Amino acid sequence: MNNIVKILNTELEFDFNDADDMERFEKAYGKAEKLLNEYKTNGKKASEAIRDNCKIIFDCFDEIFGEGASKKIFGEKTNLKSCTIAFEDLIKGKLEQDKEFENEITNIKNKYSPNRAARRSKK
Repeated sequence: MNNIVKILNTELEFDFNDADDMERFEKAYGKAEKLLNEYKTNGKKASEAIRDNCKIIFDCFDEIFGEGASKKIFGEKTNLKSCTIAFEDLIKGKLEQDKEFENEITNIKNKYSPNRAARRSKK
């Protein structure tokens, strides 16, 4: 199984099937999603709102992948579009690992299903 998640062309090791990794993802992603949904500009300049929203996403990546991950992914840029794409990449990575696991389970079920065993005994 592939335990690599690609975020903005940066490969990070992460296993969504590992309880500790998944727990970090659930906490950080849930927190970031809540903060982003509740964010109010309250008359702030656009640049401030961009920085605030990017900080939420940077913190999320640091919580999931470890301190410094956001610098590795984003460098010195604070770009809202990049942050949005990175957030999407994170979800894509999870879905890809989920699909790999699902395929693995299906292969195991097919390999050891009672029907297959019955067909083999007839040979």
